[in-house]
Amino acid sequence: MATRVSFDKIWDYDKKTRIFRTSSGHSLWIKSFENGIATADPMGSCTITSYAEMIAGCFDEDSNFTSELLRAFDCETDTNFIGIQFEFNCVMILVTKENADKDKIYAEWNAGMKANAEKYLEAYRKTPEYRKQLKAKFRKETVEKKVLAIDKSTELEFKDDESKSIWEKWVEIKSKNDYGLLVVAYARRWAKYMQHLMSKYNKTLSQIAYETSYVSDINGIADYSYDCVVDILSQCWKYGEELRRWHSGQED
Repeated sequence: MATRVSFDKIWDYDKKTRIFRTSSGHSLWIKSFENGIATADPMGSCTITSYAEMIAGCFDEDSNFTSELLRAFDCETDTNFIGIQFEFNCVMILVTKENADKDKIYAEWNAGMKANAEKYLEAYRKTPEYRKQLKAKFRKETVEKKVLAIDKSTELEFKDDESKSIWEKWVEIKSKNDYGLLVVAYARRWAKYMQHLMSKYNKTLSQIAYETSYVSDINGIADYSYDCVVDILSQCWKYGEELRRWHSGQED
């Protein structure tokens, strides 16, 4: 589809950019015209697809873009026009008659975006922030493996037989669906991991409860069921009263 334009004015801000109005009602801003190349400046409200279509239309045989461009820049009528270049999201595209097709322009731009993303990622991998991220990920994976190992190798400690029965009944009810099983696993892992740290390293519950509540949440469900887990552990777990007091902000 041909892009028909009319030269409107020179932008007051830089006294150089030529503003054209198009037949579709949009504007086409040309910052410069040198050596046969017009440098366009995409407006912030346009998309790459709509802009590609407008630029491609400038090369249609029914377009008057060349004549209006030469008139706007006070060029001789026989001045050679080669193409239009523009930068969109840090990707520079040069459009000539050979690639003046909206799909080709988009494909070239998309390839440029992917190449830029690879360059950015490669550069980011060399930064201290990325190394910190890797270390944090490694530490997280290491702790998660430890939490899972403790879950398999230790028993959950209860206040008494009645508390154990309450726990077993809760597990039975919760285990009727997949999400409930994840909640049960989280409660069990969290309690067992706290048991381990309190026993082996002589830690108090208030010292470890907050951090362990996150590292034990391997399946990412604690935000939705955290209060429920605290409630059942407070009722049944050997250290449940300490957990309740910590959770309510009453620890000594």
